[in-house]
Amino acid sequence: MAAVDSFYLLYREIARSCNCYMEALALVGAWYTARKSITVVCDFYSLIRLHFVPRLVSRADLIKQYGRWAVVSGATDGIGRAYAEELASRGLNIILISRNQEKLQMVAKDIADTYKVETDIIVADFSNGREIYDPIREALKDKDIGILAYLDHFSRALQYEYASKGIFVQSLIPFYVATNMTAPGSFLHKCSWLVPSPKVYAHHAVSTLGISKRTTGYWSHSIQFLFAQYMPEWLWVWGANILNRSLRKEALSCKA
Repeated sequence: MAAVDSFYLLYREIARSCNCYMEALALVGAWYTARKSITVVCDFYSLIRLHFVPRLVSRADLIKQYGRWAVVSGATDGIGRAYAEELASRGLNIILISRNQEKLQMVAKDIADTYKVETDIIVADFSNGREIYDPIREALKDKDIGILAYLDHFSRALQYEYASKGIFVQSLIPFYVATNMTAPGSFLHKCSWLVPSPKVYAHHAVSTLGISKRTTGYWSHSIQFLFAQYMPEWLWVWGANILNRSLRKEALSCKA
């Protein structure tokens, strides 16, 4: 009988201790859930504020807000060219930066003729390192530059350096866009709401100027970015690799 009583007392002590631990774990779980819920709500608020609210109000006067000239890198094809054309459609003069002079001259003339704005070109290959920056600085020094669109980390550094001077530097981190590099029969060209054309992408991205200095540029890309954030890294990297291999195979088969 004494053994039974001892076991019962031991059981009660263990249960009492476990209850304390369970209550502590419940508090930690509640705090974690509340924190994640608030983060998700804030993320979706940012999504609506960035991609939907600007479309409900009149378009901003970019010239009045930032200045007469905009600089776009990688501007001879795809997203860069579409971004330059979208800015030109808003009345901004465009400085195009790329490494192919012939393409730059052709695109610059096309934009100038179509949108009746001034254009200028800078031939530069960013893979050459710091040596390209002096010619770029020299070409831009007399221009009223208000908007820059460069590579991600470079853009973020420039934004912090030049924001006080009234220059807005926007970094675009898009997901998939149906550019000329994708095969015509690819599903990327069929899912326009998920994978926009460069023109549609640029139209949405430009509407975020002044709201976000670093953006995916398109509403469905922001949703994809949110899912990627809450997904294990190995999982989305694995999925992206499968998709990239499939797209590369399709592109190669079209060229064959």
